[in-house]
Amino acid sequence: MVYRVREFARLAGVTVRALHHYDRLGLLKPSGRSSAGYRLYRASDASRLEQIVVLKFLGLPLKQIARLLKRQAPLADVLLRQQLLLAEKRQQLDAAIRAIGRAEQSLAGTREPDWNLFVQIVREIEMQNNTE
Repeated sequence: MVYRVREFARLAGVTVRALHHYDRLGLLKPSGRSSAGYRLYRASDASRLEQIVVLKFLGLPLKQIARLLKRQAPLADVLLRQQLLLAEKRQQLDAAIRAIGRAEQSLAGTREPDWNLFVQIVREIEMQNNTE
């Protein structure tokens, strides 16, 4: 069975734009083209797309996914690296949550809030955004 790009995107749960982007990057080339030049996909292309979607969900950048799919990077190494990055991100999120908790506690009294705690919240969130 052969699908046009719009139909394949709908079946796979991705956008047409994503499929075009994956084609440009060489991640998922269509199986062929129609006489009018439309991209055509086969059911077998769905497994490759599934791999891309799963790796993207894990937070891997598309360039790294391309290397993985070309077997230029061992999957176990990439997954370990991603696990470490996510653990670091979790620590940063926990630090931001603790900082917000301290600021919230400072508001419990009737006195003026401790603005240094709010500055700490901003720093924690900025640090998290910088590592992303």
